[in-house]
Amino acid sequence: MSKSPLFAYILLDRSGSMEGCRDTTIDAFNEYVMGLRRSAEVDARVTLTIFDSGSIDTLQQAEPAKSSLELNRHNYVPRASTPLLDAIGHAVADIDKVELRPNEKVGLVILTDGHENASTEHTKDTIRKLLTDRQDNKGWLVTFLGADIDAFAEAGAIGIKGGNYLALKKAKLRESMGHAYASQARYVQSGDFDTAAFRDDERKDVNDDTPKS
Repeated sequence: MSKSPLFAYILLDRSGSMEGCRDTTIDAFNEYVMGLRRSAEVDARVTLTIFDSGSIDTLQQAEPAKSSLELNRHNYVPRASTPLLDAIGHAVADIDKVELRPNEKVGLVILTDGHENASTEHTKDTIRKLLTDRQDNKGWLVTFLGADIDAFAEAGAIGIKGGNYLALKKAKLRESMGHAYASQARYVQSGDFDTAAFRDDERKDVNDDTPKS
């Protein structure tokens, strides 16, 4: 069976409040990439962009999963505030420039633990219009992972489809990225947003503070 092409764009919060889950976040991203490398269903390219009010930095652009970088404590150092809307606007513009392969689906994953508090270029309204257009007209799968915040409210306010958000505990970042990959795999194989929606068991899994033994 031939693999389905995926352009995975990870937009990762690097604001100061992520310091408490720094190592968990590093582990979560690295495990996500390992899942892509091992996948029998998905042929993925990965872009990783990290952001805070100091800068928005793309650490790699459209790199095949097999040669993707790994996060570590040197290249992921939480600091400053959370320009979430500007970072999303940056990501959309970045993806728009990428030449997609035939039948390649776009999967944008937004992972944050904080509310918008530092954007200067975008508002919720401008981002909602951008994301609604890309989802409805270009078929992007946009996933919102909200750690210890009201992910339903935050995702809905910026136009993310209702089935594509997870409200998670920070202790479950690794599991949440695993479920994000599973959602993407379902989508690239079917092209159907309904199949990409997070299942009840996936939502329950990341809302429990108790680590798996």
